[in-house]
Amino acid sequence: MACRITVECISCGICLGRCANNAVYVTADDRFAIDPGRCTECVDLPHRRCEDICTVGAIQPDPRYRETAQQRWKKQRALHVVPIERILGY
Repeated sequence: MACRITVECISCGICLGRCANNAVYVTADDRFAIDPGRCTECVDLPHRRCEDICTVGAIQPDPRYRETAQQRWKKQRALHVVPIERILGY
């Protein structure tokens, strides 16, 4: 399940830099949103980064995007592929 930013958001922007997947963005109407295609709910951590830092509790799981832990791990690995050149030092 991806997360979403609710209407309680005060647009402080503190969550923008916290997402390792760059899932948090600003919409055309200057509202904050989370791209469900990039949100893995911080499957690699015990807590969601954005939810932990939100001062007003505006970030919550989005029931429209249900995923298993296995699906979130697959997405996490796809988003953080390391090119072989970087591994080999080219």
